Amino acid sequence: MTDNDPSRTDAARRADGEEVVRRMFGQDFLDRTMGGISQGDDALAAMVGFALEQCYGDIWTRPGLSPRERSLITLGILIAAGHPDELANHVRGARGNGLTREELAELALHSVPYVGFPAAGQAMSAILDAWAETGEA
Repeated sequence: MTDNDPSRTDAARRADGEEVVRRMFGQDFLDRTMGGISQGDDALAAMVGFALEQCYGDIWTRPGLSPRERSLITLGILIAAGHPDELANHVRGARGNGLTREELAELALHSVPYVGFPAAGQAMSAILDAWAETGEA
């Protein structure tokens, strides 16, 4: 992907981000996301640009952690922060990075002593529901 050279252009960062999103979430997700930009909403275009260039183009392409490890870390952060909707999105992305349903359920269980039963239970529900949407057992 990239060595995060600070001289990279925004277009290169966006292309790297699109590649990460495509691998994690699929082309359909990328098309829907990019489709919002074509609706003429400047705020949405800016938000999508930040996500593609900074989050996925800069952070997710850094050396040092695999995409699989980055997914686990991201999911743990989202569980601790109490963001079940974004957690569900990243469950879908974690599949693209090779994580299994069992590993994701174990992640929710592992979070119990750190975030408590209500947050971990909410995370478990979000994980299992998002996984069920894929049609896989």
